[in-house]
Amino acid sequence: MELPLDHFRLIGVSPSSTSEEILRAFQLRLDKTPNDGFTFEVLTQRAELLRLTADLLTNAESRKKYEDLVLNGASGLDFATNREVAGLILLWESGSPKEAFKLTRKALQPPQTPALGSSREADLTLLAALTSRDAAKKEQAQRCYSNAADFLQEGIQILQRMGKLGDLRVKLEDDLSALLPYRILDLLSRDPVDIETHKKGVLMLLNLINKRGGLEGKNNFDNEQILDQKNFEIFFQQIKCFLTVNEQIDLFLSLQKKGSAQAGFFSFYSTNR
Repeated sequence: MELPLDHFRLIGVSPSSTSEEILRAFQLRLDKTPNDGFTFEVLTQRAELLRLTADLLTNAESRKKYEDLVLNGASGLDFATNREVAGLILLWESGSPKEAFKLTRKALQPPQTPALGSSREADLTLLAALTSRDAAKKEQAQRCYSNAADFLQEGIQILQRMGKLGDLRVKLEDDLSALLPYRILDLLSRDPVDIETHKKGVLMLLNLINKRGGLEGKNNFDNEQILDQKNFEIFFQQIKCFLTVNEQIDLFLSLQKKGSAQAGFFSFYSTNR
């Protein structure tokens, strides 16, 4: 497997780093072994890959040959099949969770599907969950909320299919629930010409309101991922401008039929403004 990674990124140093800086970085990486539940086997392979990179970059001759290869257009590193999972962990650690997730997902699919109950299956499943969550955080930081949700949903689907890591799946599901208001705002604020995206946003909005028990938030819940009344009202004022008058009327009338007095007022207001 070839990964979009070079030796400098793998160990976490810049191309101008000295041998002493590389050795310090190498020791720090060994000391900061991921403690998320990976098998001893794959963590040992990770350490071996770090050691090989440190040896290459601290040897003047081998480093010069490698730098010449990079200058001549070489990109990516090849990993043997028995070390590809360790390579994917290092790719994730290098700050590329999206790329690591996509390659991990591929490794879990035919014809590469690992044997059931194998250490490879366990490590890949765990890595898929962790990278999907980090990829979502990265997308969310860039305000790409729908993309963030896609990563979380794919991670959840993988855990459901593999039947593993129930506690971690709950965390992904909580992250996805917390994203819902942002996804709605993301979808509704796009170009109105994109009708399907807009409809999807309206449907998500209706589901959120129903989940809360109407505009008033009548449902009693302890789920911190659902907006409380104050924050929901602020959110609703933000997205109202992206709804047409007819969409607002349809929404409020639907909620009024379910017993929402506040929706009845908004329906009257929208009709007569």
